[in-house]
Amino acid sequence: MKSFFNTLLYLLFLLSFENSAYSLSENQIKEICRKNLRRSTCIKNLKFKKINLLEGNRIEIPVIPFKK
Repeated sequence: MKSFFNTLLYLLFLLSFENSAYSLSENQIKEICRKNLRRSTCIKNLKFKKINLLEGNRIEIPVIPFKK
C-alpha cells in the first residue's frame, strides 16, 4: 500500500510541472537596460534572446555571483 502511494505521488509530481518558459516583457527589457551605457545594444541582445527562447532554442544565461 505504501509503495502504491509513493508511485502515485511521484507520478502526480512529474505531471504537475509544465514544460514552458517565460520570457521578459518589453517593459522589463527596458528596465534592465536603462543603466547600461550601450542601451540600444542591450535591448537588441535581450530581444534576440527572447525570440530564441520562445522558439525553443538554447540561450546563454550569465550567472552573477552573490557578494555579501
